[in-house]
Amino acid sequence: MNTGGTNDPAPAAQGLTTEDRSPEPEERELSTGVAVLITVVAALCGALVILLVLHGLGWTAPGLGWLVAKGAVKIGVGGTVGLIAALGWLRARRAERRAADAA
Repeated sequence: MNTGGTNDPAPAAQGLTTEDRSPEPEERELSTGVAVLITVVAALCGALVILLVLHGLGWTAPGLGWLVAKGAVKIGVGGTVGLIAALGWLRARRAERRAADAA
């Protein structure tokens, strides 16, 4: 096998310079809201895994259930309020951009 090595250019690309080839596709960045959402979900999943590992090892502490329930209520209420606030902020920011583009 004398052809097709890793250093051989593809038949369609032989004789072409870098400028002749099509440009690389542009990387698309995630919006800020999506990036924040992914970070929060990843943090919650990480915390869940840690709690499951500790539960599987039989680790318990007095009052742990009460603390977890209290935290769940805070996350539920705070998360809902935070989500509504974030959506309102994003909506206002988007409206500002549209107004600036229209002007």
